[in-house]
Amino acid sequence: MFLHMTEREKELEQQIRDEQKEHQQKWYHYLISVLIVLLGLVFIVDRDLDVAFLCRLFACVFAAAGVISIITYCIKDVTLGYYRLDLAYGMMALFAAVLFFTKQEDLGTYFPLIAGAILVANGVVKFQHSIDMKRIDRRMKRVTEAWLVVMIFALICMTAGAVASYMNTDDMRKLFIFAGIAFIVAGASDIFTNIAFNRKVKLFRSGQYETEDHKEEHDTEDKTPATEEDRDDIVPAAQPEPDSADLLVTPGADDKADPQETAQEEDAAGQSS
Repeated sequence: MFLHMTEREKELEQQIRDEQKEHQQKWYHYLISVLIVLLGLVFIVDRDLDVAFLCRLFACVFAAAGVISIITYCIKDVTLGYYRLDLAYGMMALFAAVLFFTKQEDLGTYFPLIAGAILVANGVVKFQHSIDMKRIDRRMKRVTEAWLVVMIFALICMTAGAVASYMNTDDMRKLFIFAGIAFIVAGASDIFTNIAFNRKVKLFRSGQYETEDHKEEHDTEDKTPATEEDRDDIVPAAQPEPDSADLLVTPGADDKADPQETAQEEDAAGQSS
């Protein structure tokens, strides 16, 4: 009994940890989406924006992300999350920050490729989410259009990324406006995708779903009248057998002879005599 309770407590503890991890990842995705929208607004609003400023901005972002990942690795419990590569991700982020600081001129010429790669990667993630949503709908036997909307957003982001990758760097203002609009669409669609995907996964895990087709089938079965075959299959209820006391006739007031019939019988007897 003690061992059984211990295993049960371990399962509950692991489930709580998984839920906390998913909750943190959800807020992380929302934060990234908001930052993408803000970056797109900066591309459009700031007319004096140059590539050097963007390189310094990306360097600061990668440096902060690297430091946070390394600190997370140092303070986390080593027995939890064996496959989380926080230290590796942190070191790669710091290396990217150094590149953005020291290679601003060289990286400026590759800005279209960087922006295009970000948009394509964003679209690919949404494309996978749309397929996952469609598969969940098939498992639940519940048809919705959310997966199709997410797939359209994914195709738009991937197309925008491909176009941005081949844009000319001579007119940087035009490139910044196009990238800004694409980033705003990508970030806003990410927020919609995260909300729709999280709700669908939560509904699927809860198991508290029933399609309208199933409800109509149940209502039809309840309202359908019984056919002749169904009536033939119905077995009539057995009638109770009468008791032996009910078979005995008890003389009563109703069993007495009629006075007129008695008088007629006496007259007939007198005449015959």
